Amino acid sequence: MCCMWSTDAPPDIIEGTEPFVDIEAAFGITIDDDEALNLYDMVLGEAVLRIMELQKEQW
Repeated sequence: MCCMWSTDAPPDIIEGTEPFVDIEAAFGITIDDDEALNLYDMVLGEAVLRIMELQKEQW
């Protein structure tokens, strides 16, 4: 998922950045700093599964 951010100037802190805010709003979940780092390092398929897990945990 790291491709959702600029590769020229990646953010120092990814929690609360626009891509994660959009994901939180679209899926009705909250992503903390640790989870943001985990998702950042995942390929898209892994991230989709984790987001679905977060939905189940948080609903």
